[in-house]
Amino acid sequence: MKTLLITPPLLQPNTPYAATPILTAWLRSQGQEAVQADLSLELLLKLFSAAGLAPLDFDEEYRAVIDEVMEFLQDRNPSAAKRFAKRGALPEGPHVLRAWAQEKQFGWNFRGLDRHDRARHLCSLFLDDVAEAAARIDPYFGFSRYAESLAATLPRFGKLREVLEHSASQRSFFFQTLEKLTDEQVEKHDPQLVAITVPFPGCLFGALAIARRIKQTCPEIKIVLGGGYANTELRELTDPEIFDFVDYIVLDSGMLPLLRIAEGAEPSGLVRTFVREDGSVRFYDCAEPPIAHDTLPPPVYDGLPMGSYVGLFEVLNPLTRLWSDGRWNKLVLAHGCCWSRCAFCDTSIDYICRYDPARPSTVCDWMEAIMESTGFNGFHFVDEALPPALIDGLCDEILRRGLQVEWWGNIRFEKRLTQELIGKMAAAGCIAVTGGLETCCDRTLGLMKKGITVESAERVLADFADAGIMTHAYLMYGFPTQTREETFQSLETVRRLMDEGVLHSAFWHRFALTAHSEIARDPERFGITLLAEEPGGFARNEIPFDGHFETDLDALGEALRAATYNYQHGAGFEVPVEDWL
Repeated sequence: MKTLLITPPLLQPNTPYAATPILTAWLRSQGQEAVQADLSLELLLKLFSAAGLAPLDFDEEYRAVIDEVMEFLQDRNPSAAKRFAKRGALPEGPHVLRAWAQEKQFGWNFRGLDRHDRARHLCSLFLDDVAEAAARIDPYFGFSRYAESLAATLPRFGKLREVLEHSASQRSFFFQTLEKLTDEQVEKHDPQLVAITVPFPGCLFGALAIARRIKQTCPEIKIVLGGGYANTELRELTDPEIFDFVDYIVLDSGMLPLLRIAEGAEPSGLVRTFVREDGSVRFYDCAEPPIAHDTLPPPVYDGLPMGSYVGLFEVLNPLTRLWSDGRWNKLVLAHGCCWSRCAFCDTSIDYICRYDPARPSTVCDWMEAIMESTGFNGFHFVDEALPPALIDGLCDEILRRGLQVEWWGNIRFEKRLTQELIGKMAAAGCIAVTGGLETCCDRTLGLMKKGITVESAERVLADFADAGIMTHAYLMYGFPTQTREETFQSLETVRRLMDEGVLHSAFWHRFALTAHSEIARDPERFGITLLAEEPGGFARNEIPFDGHFETDLDALGEALRAATYNYQHGAGFEVPVEDWL
């Protein structure tokens, strides 16, 4: 059975998402015929073009430069930097105009950017202006997401179906273009099975639009849905309506579920798979152990237009830039989390609780194969948390082989990251790390079982900075029992760390209670009350609760983000934290 694996819209356009290269390689290693396509990128390339802007009624000045801007951001026309770095080369929508106003106000010459990066920054903001204008025509459109608000909390499938069918009847640019791209891929590959990964809520609408089109034009093709959204949101699925669009929904690690479906297994032989039988949803899971992570083949990238990915440099922060710019090869060193104890995390789900690392030699084999196939030596390790012991061995292997690589990934700011290990990481190509400081308060860090203290995390941050490795912190507000005074203290710690130059970037997330966390299982211990949930049978993840907070969390979040945005740009350090809050 030939399988077509699809990444649906919309995701960041700078590099391929990790799922289809891994799964395509796995299926091929098992003797299956498998191909892949990135319809998220393909859709954006259609929109951000002179032809794509024409039906959206953009002014001629936008259509006149859009193709050249895209070529420049795809690294196909570096000489355009000379022109785009000058004022007047690009239409000045709100984002571009704001950049020039800040440059004039602060006199920072775009914070010392060279001409090429200055041009990339302005061209990226130009695309933000285009995306913002497109969203006025299609309110569900976002640069790296589509209809995310619809899918974020969706206890019943019917609401999404109504919007899906209405959008199809209106023949929106999104729908028309995506249907055409879907038809082209089906005609090109003639698959018997289509597997669509849905990593985030902002991809669900696009995935179902693809599935809908295939069911209309080629109903004999079987369709399977999987990915992070299904793994977290659809574990309690009972609503059969979605099976009008897909034939299978698989959970957790997708290797065996996909293989069994591709092999045409009987229902009793399916692995972690939902199907519809006699109008009801049924879950099948035969007793097969998961595939060991160390035995996987290296990801493959044929079928993906590697020269067409678009790097974006929207925020003047070198670490924040890593998420949206650069052709990073995404790689997973270990399945699951080496800690898997944080009370706010989905610790009961396979992608967290089942820890299964690859050997350093295997990882380096993967890296060498990927560099040969893609031509890029940058890696983003997308693990939940890079294990210190594995990092240590990986660095030794990289140095032993003399690999010239750059890499970054998520870690825990824990004491096992010694100064010696951090120095070795820098020598082996590490350029940045991200990690959770969360509430940045020892009392609540202990309550959430984070396994770090503020003092030990500060030591690790300082060692990373001394080694020339950039650091980013994930921060949290609105955690159960967190007081207003503790929030003041947290922001003050962030202000001090950024002022000292040991923390380079940060982002505040509002605490969300998920169904698969320890807090949801024991809410009384965390001082919260669970509220009634809207009945349904489709998605369930975030749970409503009453946390008895002292302050308006919406206003608090805006204040925290405003303060931290200024700190990241070297401003506002002299302002007392109470003035922000």
